[in-house]
Amino acid sequence: MFNLRPYRLSVETASGLISWAMVAASSLYFMQNNLGWTHWRVVTLASLYLGFVLLFMLATRDESYPRDRAVRLTLISLLFLLVVAIYFTTPYMYNAILMVMWSALLPYFITFRSAVFLSPLWSSVPYFVGEFYWHDDMSALSSLLFWTFNVFALVMVNVSLKEKKAKEAANQLNRELMATQALLSEANKQAERTRIARNIHDVLGHHLTALSINLQVASRKAEGEVKQSVEQCHAIASLLLSDVREAVSEIRDKSAIHLKSALELLTREVPRLKVALDCQVELDDMEQAHALLMCVQESLTNSLRHSRANHMRIDLVQTENALLLTMQDNGGEQKYLQPGNGLKGMRERIEALGGQVEFMFNQQGLCTHARLPVAS
Repeated sequence: MFNLRPYRLSVETASGLISWAMVAASSLYFMQNNLGWTHWRVVTLASLYLGFVLLFMLATRDESYPRDRAVRLTLISLLFLLVVAIYFTTPYMYNAILMVMWSALLPYFITFRSAVFLSPLWSSVPYFVGEFYWHDDMSALSSLLFWTFNVFALVMVNVSLKEKKAKEAANQLNRELMATQALLSEANKQAERTRIARNIHDVLGHHLTALSINLQVASRKAEGEVKQSVEQCHAIASLLLSDVREAVSEIRDKSAIHLKSALELLTREVPRLKVALDCQVELDDMEQAHALLMCVQESLTNSLRHSRANHMRIDLVQTENALLLTMQDNGGEQKYLQPGNGLKGMRERIEALGGQVEFMFNQQGLCTHARLPVAS
């Protein structure tokens, strides 16, 4: 059974439903005035209109189906047959408006050029039905007019799709830029902390070590109260040197790269894709952090371009000797995977750092596992 629960009504779909309602209501009204509500044509026509709106909503829902493309192609094929059946059930040529609504769905499945080239085929159906079945003298002119409406619908939907893709591309570049900036900022912070720790160790640490040695020598030569004071100073110097070493170690420990902030920027407000991120690691290796960031970026791009997934889960955890990255979308199961340049680049990037990556389809969709050895 098809489920309409995840259906979200867009402005475009709402306008289509209003057009359907006007066509259906007026056609049924005029038909029942001539034939009555109990006539088989009126009953059949009402059923066809209800079938059309149901299939239209199923074909335009946001949530993907298992084998999504095949299901949607089946739905729009059934929609076409319903419109043709409506042509044979009612003589009113303005029902070709429903074919205009159908035409607006095609650019999502075939190229714009192919749709325009084939548009005379389905636009001529009203002519043949009107001319040879209903014997309407105006069927040729009506079909020609509605063909121009079909082309207009194709053009407008194609423009809308291009604008949407351009906006998504710009948003993606913006997210990638912010994520890269965040990672660079983390790298700069790491470099600055390391520099400070090195300076403290090299300058202050060495001076305190020299002072401690000199005080130790002085305590052996001193006597009485002077010896006691020198030993006390030596103890304080040793304690201070220990505190400096502790502080340097703490600074180095806290110089890890916080990859989570960069990943959050990359996965925030992705169009039509809700991302659940769980990142439990902090890295010391900038190359590993950058490679993981690029893998997540490519996985997001792949799901948006090649599936109708609307949810992705990303888990990044660290075991005793490995970093494990798992990315799972809900784009639906497929029989095979043909890796493109993006997935090949992901594999090359991970393997260059001594890791492995695996791509597979399961019942939910595409799952990517990447494993990197922990940097020593």
